[in-house]
Amino acid sequence: MVKDPWWLFAYWEIRPETERAARNQLQPREVAELQSILRVYDVTGVEFPSQPANRSFDINLSGLATNWYIQTNAPDSAFIVDVGLLTQSGRFLLLARSNRVVTPRFGPSGIIDEAWMTSDEAYWKLFGAATGVGGSSPSGWTRLMPQQLFSGNWASPGLMGPGKPAAVRGFWCRVDTDLVIHGATEPRSTVIIQGQRVSLRKDGTFTLRLALPPGSQTITIEVTSPDGRQTRTVTPVVSLAWAGSLAPDATKTKAALHQSPPRTSS
Repeated sequence: MVKDPWWLFAYWEIRPETERAARNQLQPREVAELQSILRVYDVTGVEFPSQPANRSFDINLSGLATNWYIQTNAPDSAFIVDVGLLTQSGRFLLLARSNRVVTPRFGPSGIIDEAWMTSDEAYWKLFGAATGVGGSSPSGWTRLMPQQLFSGNWASPGLMGPGKPAAVRGFWCRVDTDLVIHGATEPRSTVIIQGQRVSLRKDGTFTLRLALPPGSQTITIEVTSPDGRQTRTVTPVVSLAWAGSLAPDATKTKAALHQSPPRTSS
């Protein structure tokens, strides 16, 4: 499943007989250090598996995991995910293959389709309530009433006297905040952030993107040495507070629209 332009969510259920059949293909020497992994394929523009994937990467699964958030950092791309067993020699035994999903692009579409154009009268009939006239906004969204811009200020058409509102389109706006954690360690170390194992690059660097809701959040980062004998724990505390408002001030004839950037501290 697609979570957003940068993340996927995978979940699976493997029947015991399916895993037994896969393990029966292993040689005794291959059973040692057997790993359960997710193999993520970037299949943008290709017919996989008849055509090779553009790229792939593996995620080591911890414990008896049956679901996982996958960071792809690739908006507007297609992906297929395999879950299977990986031997120390690099042999991969497939247990299940996912459907194909496409992450959305980041930002609004630049395509303007004339088929969706409408008259001013039809626009107000269809979207008047959704933009604030006699309706309410969905939770988590700020829907601004249709505005008219003049003299550098924003004014509400409801305060411009009786009659038909000015033929100016309203718009919506949504603001979210993500936290990007990045660092580096020994290439064969183990890094676990918020209970999730993070894949290291060949040089030992790593990056993880997390949603950052308002308030104070404690992030737990555990780094274990390659030999498993030493573990270091770091717990940064990150706070997010919003200032300003995206909604116009309806008590004034002319209301300027202000938005202050989010403040973060750690």
